[in-house]
Amino acid sequence: MVLLMNTDRASGQPDHITTARTNIVAAFQSIQTAQRQGASNTDILPLINQLNLALQYEQNATMLEAQNRTAAADDNAIQSISLSNSVSLEAQRLGNEAQSSSIRRSILVYGLALLTAVFAAIAVIEAPTARSFLAKRRLRKAPIVFGEEKNAK
Repeated sequence: MVLLMNTDRASGQPDHITTARTNIVAAFQSIQTAQRQGASNTDILPLINQLNLALQYEQNATMLEAQNRTAAADDNAIQSISLSNSVSLEAQRLGNEAQSSSIRRSILVYGLALLTAVFAAIAVIEAPTARSFLAKRRLRKAPIVFGEEKNAK
């Protein structure tokens, strides 16, 4: 049995191109997570453009490595790593902001619903008291006629 493998880079650490690929996938997943958490497409679009640029750097690095131009390949891979890392961090920030905004909105809506329910309950419970108060008030404002003066005409 013959095992064929590339021995150009046989170190214990992954090369820059492999790291760039891994980081691009992680950045893509971070963008998807941010979308699920409610980040707007307007906020995410610049991140997608940066991630596409990171992908171009990674593809250039792969092409340069195939031409044995390792220094230029490493430079492109490092650019890709840097961009994809910043995209991941920004996507996580956007996702967290969107999620906390959603939580604040939910708390506000539940609070308003509770307040409305309390006022509705008070209105139902106090309705008879309010009716009797208004009836007494009408009686107080009504003119009082003494004797038979009204019927005398």
